[in-house]
Amino acid sequence: EFDRVDDGSQKIHAEVQLKNYGKFLEEYTSQLRRIEDALDDSIGDVWDFNLDPIALKLLPYEQSSLLELIKTENKVLNKVITVYAALCCEIKKLKYEAETKFYNGLLFYGEGATDSSMVEGDCQIQMGRFISFLQELSCFVTRCYEVVMNVVHQLAALYISNKIAPKIIETTGVHFQVTEICSSQSFKVWNSGRKAKAI
Repeated sequence: EFDRVDDGSQKIHAEVQLKNYGKFLEEYTSQLRRIEDALDDSIGDVWDFNLDPIALKLLPYEQSSLLELIKTENKVLNKVITVYAALCCEIKKLKYEAETKFYNGLLFYGEGATDSSMVEGDCQIQMGRFISFLQELSCFVTRCYEVVMNVVHQLAALYISNKIAPKIIETTGVHFQVTEICSSQSFKVWNSGRKAKAI
């Protein structure tokens, strides 16, 4: 007990939709093939300085300063966030400097030379060349120590357990949750979304 005219129209409609879907899949497949071919050509290309002396570094760069990015109605909160953001930027710069300047020097010092191939005095010459690197590393470690101390002092200043001392910012309504940053570090503090209020 169904209408045969209705049955025919549904079948025609289903066939039209199936054809449209098939056409869409063909176009999408050809588009993916074009993208894959374009990527395959560029993956094998290695930049050669002799053939191509100019290379473009296509990384996005933030033009805004921290002060422009941090704008809330609460001026005390602005100052607190600005301090922590500046410390985070400093830590990021120190990490980049360590990775690019010091890791390889420390990892590969003394590599490539065997004891039998070393002429007398070569070890002393190699160590003499390494002293300037060690001096830079010492200054870098001192700077890292100062930044870490500053971070600890700023965190301690935010949380004052003394009831009599004046509070910079009221943090009783702010809850923090400890999460994992990466495998080498075991903590990261982030605000759960409640706003801190200034006194």
